[in-house]
Amino acid sequence: MDRSVRVARRGPRPETGLPVRPGFTLIELLVVIAIIAILIGLLLPAVQKVREAAARASCQNNLKQQVIGMHNYHSAIGCLPPAFRNPNNFNAGWGWAAILLPYVEQNALSQQMSVDSTDFGGNVSTCYPANVPGQLSTTKLKIFRCPADTGPDLNQSRNGHAMSNYRAVAGPYTNPYIYVNQDFGGVMWQNSKIRLTDITDGTSNTLAVGECMFDTTTGKIACIWAGMTGFTSSGSVRISDVMWWVDASTAQINGTAPQAFSSRHPGGAEFAFCDGSVRFFRNGNDPNNLRYLAGRNDGVIVNPDF
Repeated sequence: MDRSVRVARRGPRPETGLPVRPGFTLIELLVVIAIIAILIGLLLPAVQKVREAAARASCQNNLKQQVIGMHNYHSAIGCLPPAFRNPNNFNAGWGWAAILLPYVEQNALSQQMSVDSTDFGGNVSTCYPANVPGQLSTTKLKIFRCPADTGPDLNQSRNGHAMSNYRAVAGPYTNPYIYVNQDFGGVMWQNSKIRLTDITDGTSNTLAVGECMFDTTTGKIACIWAGMTGFTSSGSVRISDVMWWVDASTAQINGTAPQAFSSRHPGGAEFAFCDGSVRFFRNGNDPNNLRYLAGRNDGVIVNPDF
């Protein structure tokens, strides 16, 4: 028998010259699965951190674009937008975000809702989407949504208008009662017309907008971009739709107060200053820092390293 016949009877040899194995044993398979599980466990926190960083960067960009819109509004009108605008009562009124629509590349939406020529919902005592042309107050706008927030697109806790996670900082205020066109000491309130030159503490030392999250378990119901919806069924005025002041409890970032400035970013919340800069305020900071920064002319300079 020649050599070629003998090789054929043995069968083909693997290129490596190693013997062919039928597959993994059970122990080897379990080891591979354990290694994969460990790698996934190491990878997931890193992926989560990347997502959190991206969400914060996007949120910061939203706030910056909002303040740029305020500056463009100021250049055109001569003052910063009010927190909400209406005919000197506590009925519904267009909010600062709706007023800014032409200055944040949403002019078509502004015109369709007739923001410049009408009152929000016709200045009804309580405004629902049905009171707005085309129910366009239910339009989701990315610039007013923090990507880290888990709330729905429509804020049913605020009459069903589109959700927003950004609320005007009205100023440092401690009393439980308000009145029409009240100056809270900040830069935006009902029918306000604050000029940049009125901010004597400096635009880099004065807050404009802060975050507010949607979390029904803690009573935090974010806000809406369209406007102040007027009166609640209990007779209260829903100014928190668009603005809120900073008192001892709401100055505690992610605190227990329903209107406390808050977010789902780990450890704090983002705020925009009147100069367009954005800063992350951490939980547990001295509440007085936030209160002083909320005022436009209190004369108190806060250490920037707080």
